[in-house]
Amino acid sequence: MSNARLEEDDYIIGTDAVEIARLGQQHAIWRETALAGWRRAGLRPGMTVMDVGAGPGYAAFDLARLVGPGGRVIAVDQAPAFLAALRDGARQRGLSNIETIESDLADVDWPEAVCDAVWSRWCLSFVPNVPGVIAGIDRALKPGGTFIAQEYVDYRSFRIEPCEPVFERFIEAVRQSWLHFGGDPEIARRLPAILSNQGWELGPMTPVIHAARPGDWIWSWPIAWLEQAPDRLVELGFLAPDDAEAFRLFLHARQQDPVSLMTTPMVLELIAHKPDARG
Repeated sequence: MSNARLEEDDYIIGTDAVEIARLGQQHAIWRETALAGWRRAGLRPGMTVMDVGAGPGYAAFDLARLVGPGGRVIAVDQAPAFLAALRDGARQRGLSNIETIESDLADVDWPEAVCDAVWSRWCLSFVPNVPGVIAGIDRALKPGGTFIAQEYVDYRSFRIEPCEPVFERFIEAVRQSWLHFGGDPEIARRLPAILSNQGWELGPMTPVIHAARPGDWIWSWPIAWLEQAPDRLVELGFLAPDDAEAFRLFLHARQQDPVSLMTTPMVLELIAHKPDARG
């Protein structure tokens, strides 16, 4: 087991310019999925929406456009580099309805009953105390407010075929790195019970998984991360340097083979509602 530690404002996957660019590509690919989820959840102009784990703000920008000048977005993240990129991106896009909270989710001073909705994607998988975060979100939500999350439910569905043992070792290194820092790579399995225990009403749940071949747009989403992840895992002590090199050779071979098949980690979209005090 690694003895790796992270700086307070760092993440397992990093916060540098390369990661900021990768997150932009990731949001572009998943944007339609997010928009569809927001429609299902009933987000509309004039609302106040909190983006928990906002990163450099790509979803927050879309939320800001959705809620319009009469609404606002509260973006929460612990990384100064991400929030600086978010504020710069908002200025470039002429968005003045986004405010930021810089804080680890364990230490957020949650505002009371200010949000019509709270959104989170690929954030709770990295949080040690998810029930505590949900309790904070409950404080921030108005009575009758809505929570929308898109989180991993089956990370082992992530496959690249034809597979080799080094890919399995890589995936296990990823999972162990998340678990080491208190996360859960399949947090969506526990979320329904956590949300129900908070007293929320569970709404629809929608699974999302993709299959792709080299050259497909979806293929480029995980590949951008797979190309940089081995070095990070070696740095943190979860992957041997020899395995990192073998993984790069495997990945190169799969990208050159037009019949390679990738299945992405299964994501589960969950929508839940805080009880309306009038009810």
